[in-house]
Amino acid sequence: MKTICLLAQKGGTGKTTLCLHLAVLASELGRHARIIDIDPQASATAWKRRRESETPEVLPSAASDLSRILAGAERDGKDLVLLDTAPHSSQDAATAVDFADLVLIVSRPAILDLEAIGESVKIVKKQQSRCAVVLNACPPPHRDAETGIVREAREALGVYGLPVSPVSVSQRAAFSHALIDGRAVTEFESTGKAAGEIRSLFDWIATQW
Repeated sequence: MKTICLLAQKGGTGKTTLCLHLAVLASELGRHARIIDIDPQASATAWKRRRESETPEVLPSAASDLSRILAGAERDGKDLVLLDTAPHSSQDAATAVDFADLVLIVSRPAILDLEAIGESVKIVKKQQSRCAVVLNACPPPHRDAETGIVREAREALGVYGLPVSPVSVSQRAAFSHALIDGRAVTEFESTGKAAGEIRSLFDWIATQW
């Protein structure tokens, strides 16, 4: 069983949205996926209530209960668990990071967001966790080339000494529209650009184990 922790100590990065789309794709690909929602806002849990499909499972939990919950996921035959963490909670984030095989720090490409990931970086470096930064809610590529703000963000992230996913995720309406009735972009618009970006990101994540 592999465990991915999505981390952002700043709110508004789209961390939960990314978590949901990745988990649905994993289920579509035949993975036995479960989301563990340790964010008190419980956005992933609310999404699951709107969803008709039984997969992926979403289980709300306290960070202090993660050891037991993850052991249960393994007993249940899950092969992929995604931890949706709370912003502004370093202690809970550190607990989640400690259980993860891979941590994805999610950030928008704007300078204030890039500066804000410092706290997340401190957590993963202290825990010595395998980690990468994912740029989310980016301006869409122009003629298949990343925009200047995304290229500049990649350069700025060099100060943290962490790998950055070569796949950035764009700000596209489909990501939000799909979630309204409990779907994900690969279901809402399966051949769209948003779905393509999620597939590319998932393929890259699969190379990180």
